[in-house]
Amino acid sequence: PVSTALAWEGYREFQVQRRVVEDTAQSICSFYLVPVDGRPLPPFKPGQFLTFKLPIVDPVTHESRTIVRCYSLSDCSSPDHYRVSIKRVPAPADKPGLPPGLSSSYFHDFVKTGSHLMVKAPSGQFHLQEDASLPVVLIAGGIGITPMLSILNTLMNKSGGREIWLYYGVRNGAEPIHKEYFRSLTKEHDNFHLYMCSSNTGYCAIEGVDYHHKGRVDIPLLRTTLPLRRYQFYICGPKSMMECLVPG
Repeated sequence: PVSTALAWEGYREFQVQRRVVEDTAQSICSFYLVPVDGRPLPPFKPGQFLTFKLPIVDPVTHESRTIVRCYSLSDCSSPDHYRVSIKRVPAPADKPGLPPGLSSSYFHDFVKTGSHLMVKAPSGQFHLQEDASLPVVLIAGGIGITPMLSILNTLMNKSGGREIWLYYGVRNGAEPIHKEYFRSLTKEHDNFHLYMCSSNTGYCAIEGVDYHHKGRVDIPLLRTTLPLRRYQFYICGPKSMMECLVPG
């Protein structure tokens, strides 16, 4: 947990200041949260998450119950708001009879501007080592981009020009978020390097514009694009990607 006098115990009430749909597929939505009590928010370590207590109606039993879910913070620290970006989780393709994700459906369908949410203070052991000087390699698969956005934006707000490489893997051109933002960073900052990777390039995707590599993020790609030196690696993505990359 965040070690600061501003952090709080248990749950604190927040209000949704605004919500922004981030992708062409309209499956990822960002929620900007402000504390109801108006007090300043504690800083967090980029990569950490918030814990939410959500009142939902079970789609199978139709009974009301409370669930607890965690979502990564998707921006750098701010004293007046937090941001989380949440992907709607559909029913499994091979088991369409199962219900979609309870918490993501709740956020997308019921959490509107002005809604109130109960939230625990930022926590989590996956976060940027800010005192290090090594160049940083951020590898994100799908919605795994959210903690990487927090790390990236934090580094961009600091002086020093630490070298940053972002490898962002998606299935098709409808899935990426913040594409224009990433493009602007490559133009404005010589220390930022972007590799968009698409495993299915058929969806309105132009090579060199919408993606730089056809296929998944893998070890051969890293070996051919990263100069030979030491790096700090941060990886967040689906299980299949983690199993492929982490051992390498």
